[in-house]
Amino acid sequence: MEEDDKLIEAIESVRRDKKDPWKYILFTFVNGIAYGLGLGLGMTLILGIALFILTQIIASMVNFPVIGNFFEQLGVIIESYGKQLPKR
Repeated sequence: MEEDDKLIEAIESVRRDKKDPWKYILFTFVNGIAYGLGLGLGMTLILGIALFILTQIIASMVNFPVIGNFFEQLGVIIESYGKQLPKR
Protein backbone atom coordinates (compact mmCIF):
# COMPACT_ATOMS: atom_id res chain seq x y z
CA MET A 1 0.00 0.00 0.00
CA GLU A 2 2.94 2.31 0.48
CA GLU A 3 3.61 2.39 -3.29
CA ASP A 4 -0.03 3.28 -3.96
CA ASP A 5 0.18 6.17 -1.50
CA LYS A 6 3.34 7.44 -3.19
CA LEU A 7 1.66 7.23 -6.58
CA ILE A 8 -1.41 9.12 -5.37
CA GLU A 9 0.81 11.77 -3.79
CA ALA A 10 2.80 12.16 -7.02
CA ILE A 11 -0.39 12.54 -9.06
CA GLU A 12 -1.75 15.13 -6.64
CA SER A 13 1.45 17.18 -6.88
CA VAL A 14 1.27 17.22 -10.70
CA ARG A 15 -2.41 18.17 -11.04
CA ARG A 16 -2.88 21.60 -12.55
CA ASP A 17 -6.46 22.09 -11.46
CA LYS A 18 -5.74 21.70 -7.76
CA LYS A 19 -4.98 25.38 -7.09
CA ASP A 20 -6.85 27.18 -9.88
CA PRO A 21 -9.51 25.07 -11.64
CA TRP A 22 -10.78 27.90 -13.89
CA LYS A 23 -7.32 28.46 -15.29
CA TYR A 24 -7.09 24.75 -16.11
CA ILE A 25 -10.53 24.77 -17.73
CA LEU A 26 -9.60 27.80 -19.86
CA PHE A 27 -6.29 26.18 -20.85
CA THR A 28 -8.03 22.96 -21.84
CA PHE A 29 -10.69 24.86 -23.81
CA VAL A 30 -8.14 26.94 -25.74
CA ASN A 31 -6.05 23.83 -26.33
CA GLY A 32 -9.09 22.05 -27.83
CA ILE A 33 -9.88 24.98 -30.12
CA ALA A 34 -6.27 25.16 -31.32
CA TYR A 35 -6.21 21.41 -31.94
CA GLY A 36 -9.46 21.50 -33.94
CA LEU A 37 -8.39 24.52 -35.98
CA GLY A 38 -5.00 23.00 -36.76
CA LEU A 39 -6.58 19.70 -37.72
CA GLY A 40 -9.12 21.39 -39.99
CA LEU A 41 -6.60 23.64 -41.73
CA GLY A 42 -4.03 20.88 -42.07
CA MET A 43 -6.47 18.40 -43.58
CA THR A 44 -7.82 21.05 -45.95
CA LEU A 45 -4.32 21.84 -47.15
CA ILE A 46 -3.26 18.21 -47.52
CA LEU A 47 -6.48 17.13 -49.26
CA GLY A 48 -6.36 20.18 -51.54
CA ILE A 49 -2.83 19.36 -52.64
CA ALA A 50 -3.73 15.67 -53.10
CA LEU A 51 -6.79 16.58 -55.16
CA PHE A 52 -4.75 18.95 -57.31
CA ILE A 53 -2.13 16.26 -57.99
CA LEU A 54 -4.81 13.67 -58.72
CA THR A 55 -6.54 16.06 -61.12
CA GLN A 56 -3.27 16.67 -62.94
CA ILE A 57 -2.63 12.94 -63.23
CA ILE A 58 -6.12 12.25 -64.57
CA ALA A 59 -5.87 15.18 -67.00
CA SER A 60 -2.65 13.75 -68.41
CA MET A 61 -4.26 10.30 -68.72
CA VAL A 62 -7.09 11.67 -70.87
CA ASN A 63 -4.57 12.16 -73.68
CA PHE A 64 -3.97 8.40 -73.84
CA PRO A 65 -5.79 6.93 -76.85
CA VAL A 66 -7.76 4.19 -75.06
CA ILE A 67 -8.54 6.02 -71.83
CA GLY A 68 -9.12 9.33 -73.63
CA ASN A 69 -11.77 7.76 -75.89
CA PHE A 70 -13.45 6.21 -72.87
CA PHE A 71 -13.68 9.54 -71.06
CA GLU A 72 -14.86 11.26 -74.23
CA GLN A 73 -17.70 8.76 -74.68
CA LEU A 74 -18.57 9.05 -71.00
CA GLY A 75 -18.78 12.85 -71.37
CA VAL A 76 -21.07 12.51 -74.40
CA ILE A 77 -23.36 10.13 -72.50
CA ILE A 78 -23.56 12.44 -69.49
CA GLU A 79 -24.20 15.43 -71.73
CA SER A 80 -27.03 13.64 -73.58
CA TYR A 81 -28.70 12.62 -70.32
CA GLY A 82 -28.37 16.19 -69.09
CA LYS A 83 -30.23 17.50 -72.14
CA GLN A 84 -33.05 14.95 -71.71
CA LEU A 85 -33.85 16.02 -68.13
CA PRO A 86 -36.84 18.33 -67.75
CA LYS A 87 -36.00 21.92 -66.83
CA ARG A 88 -37.00 22.99 -63.34
